[in-house]
Amino acid sequence: MIEFLNYSFRYASASNPALENIELKIFPGEFVLLIGDSGSGKTTFLRSINGLIPHFYGGSQRGEVRIDGKSIKNFPPREIANYVGTVFQDPENQILMHTVEKEIAFPLENIGMKEGEIEKRVEETLDLLDIYPLRHRKIESLSGGEKQKVAIATAIARYPRYLLLDEPTSQIDPNSAESLLSLLERLNDDLGIGIIMVEHRMERTMHRADRLIVLDRGKIVGDGEPRIIASKLDLDALGVGYPQITRVAKRFGVEMLPLTVKEGRKSLSRYLKNVRVKEERILLNDLIGEVLNIEFSYGAHRVIRKLNLKIYRNELLGLVGRNGTGKTTLAKLLTGLLRPQKGEIRILGKPIEKYGEKERSRAISMVFQNPNIHLLGDTIYEDVTYLLSDKERKRAENIMKELGIWELRDRNASELSGGERMLAAVASIAVMEPEILILDEPTRGLSYKFKLRLSSFLKKYIQRHSVILITHDVETLARNATRVAILSDGRIRVIGNKREIMCSSLTYSTQVNKVAQGIEGVDKKILVEEDLEVIK
Repeated sequence: MIEFLNYSFRYASASNPALENIELKIFPGEFVLLIGDSGSGKTTFLRSINGLIPHFYGGSQRGEVRIDGKSIKNFPPREIANYVGTVFQDPENQILMHTVEKEIAFPLENIGMKEGEIEKRVEETLDLLDIYPLRHRKIESLSGGEKQKVAIATAIARYPRYLLLDEPTSQIDPNSAESLLSLLERLNDDLGIGIIMVEHRMERTMHRADRLIVLDRGKIVGDGEPRIIASKLDLDALGVGYPQITRVAKRFGVEMLPLTVKEGRKSLSRYLKNVRVKEERILLNDLIGEVLNIEFSYGAHRVIRKLNLKIYRNELLGLVGRNGTGKTTLAKLLTGLLRPQKGEIRILGKPIEKYGEKERSRAISMVFQNPNIHLLGDTIYEDVTYLLSDKERKRAENIMKELGIWELRDRNASELSGGERMLAAVASIAVMEPEILILDEPTRGLSYKFKLRLSSFLKKYIQRHSVILITHDVETLARNATRVAILSDGRIRVIGNKREIMCSSLTYSTQVNKVAQGIEGVDKKILVEEDLEVIK
């Protein structure tokens, strides 16, 4: 059993506690979903269980955390690892070895496990996560989503009593996310492994959890059965949000809140028949970027194959596809960080290789999956305003206010939550106002409140420029995209208006659209709850 006994913790550099007066018990075999706004203390909660606090993060602590009656502060980290496996938000921070197979085997070797048992565990975890083809791949060649799967496999291989996961689906495609969550249910049901998971995409997770714990500014404001907590608390007001179908039901005043698409069809059929979607007229005439028959390989591994693409001003182009299909590689080619081995990329009519570095960053720039790449200064204000003129600093202030991070301007990036760091990274690139802004998984770590702020900012940005959004977050895609392109096997297989691509899709449809597809007489073009407000 995990116990928090009147536990509070404040980081050494912080003025306010990250967790305050936490009193609870988590029993073996529970599936716990931990939610809260960005910066509410979720990651600190996990660190307090796995021993990173107090063994690696300094600060002031009151009360204690125990596992099986033994205080964490008296547990050596090596011993804690026998009880608790952890998958961090940034998988890059926990991967140590050069190949996938060696990474999974490394912690097993560290505890002196016999060679035959190590082989068995490695085989099982490769199969469980469907990553056997990655077995001999070098870690550096993997996509962000593939690295996340490897980190999860490494944690699972030890068969821990408790598995802590910080946004495990944030970088993996929808089908892989469903497979992973089903696997976690199996581990929980069949092996009794306790699951404690932080996740912002609750349409995937809330119905799977036994227990929902809600944090707000370091305090527990809700703890219980998910459906009951969702009905008692205003999760939107807390910045957390609901599963999409639950939010729609609350809007119509449905008493028994649905958590799944199947429940939603029963609850919402009579309400959805009264809404229609306004037709959108989208004219894309100003071509500002063009990809002409490009190819690219990492050694013998072909990633991009004869790919063609047109990019227009005033559009947000959503780029989706399975992990490892070349989305991030394409983004690096577009920005000139990689050079195609065949074909050509032109931005504003000029070959990308003809741009100088500063000129190129004004034409096209990218926010990477890992926000820490962009945040190297003493404060995030310094990160955002680096090399800007006084006039441009005013623009930086406005962008930071729009994204909701202005009040954090004097904080160091290391003091911020993952979501706050991501928005700071977006601001640091957007302040240069590149004609084409590429965002690679920008909703990773973002709460519902911050996703809405990002969406509002992007809609303003494309009034003058263009955005390419690489994401597995289908709701954010549906809320913002103009067009959607599906990348597979290094090529764009299909591209078109977001409703043409996403509606009725088995992979990229939203919860509310899946509900609409199964009800006679309902507009099949509904994608997000904003559509429901248009015509009644």
